[in-house]
Amino acid sequence: MGRVFDFAKRRIAGYIVFWVLVFLFLGLFYGNDRPAQAGALFILGFAFIGSLLYTRRLKRKQRARREAREAAQRMQQAQTIQPPPRMPPPPQSPPTKQTPGR
Repeated sequence: MGRVFDFAKRRIAGYIVFWVLVFLFLGLFYGNDRPAQAGALFILGFAFIGSLLYTRRLKRKQRARREAREAAQRMQQAQTIQPPPRMPPPPQSPPTKQTPGR
């Protein structure tokens, strides 16, 4: 459960920083100029799509790390479990001679 909250906190903090920077950028460059505010909507849409793609990338990386960690744990567990000792093969009996004609 800890890793879910860690990821959620990082994602929320990332969203807050990202959107503060976007709105700061829009406020500085697109102020009160009405025609330019249409361009600001385009930038907001672009920023929203970019944040969604970045979140998907973070989730993909997190999933890959988790799968690698689980695979390493499985390998470690497989090494600690000793396989049962092998039974020696049964002794082979000498071949029997067959008499001709019978």
